[in-house]
Amino acid sequence: MDDCQRYDPKIHRKLYQNANPFLLRKYDGRIKKCRGCKMTFKNAVTPKFVISHEELYVYGRVMGSKRLLMTERNFFYHCDPACIQPRHPYFAVCDIVTNPDLMRRLSESGIEHLHSLGIFL
Repeated sequence: MDDCQRYDPKIHRKLYQNANPFLLRKYDGRIKKCRGCKMTFKNAVTPKFVISHEELYVYGRVMGSKRLLMTERNFFYHCDPACIQPRHPYFAVCDIVTNPDLMRRLSESGIEHLHSLGIFL
């Protein structure tokens, strides 16, 4: 049996909590803030990678009702469980997936960097 917790809709009921995968992505410089710690990505050291997660985003309310206007969009986190787990307590490093194309393009130093973060793909 693996040590990874799983998303359980009976327990994890916040709008942004879901069973969507946590996706490792190369940092492209356009993303400004980590959704977890609220720090900018370019603070001390620009990260090589970020974790994206598709979550429900509330962008308004239907006029005259309590109905919310929502859509799913990607939110981004540092490659650090401490940034992700406050919003997603079921998150475990083994939940991270990546695009096969990114895996093929990873250099040896990129792989070592991910290992230093505790991410083994």
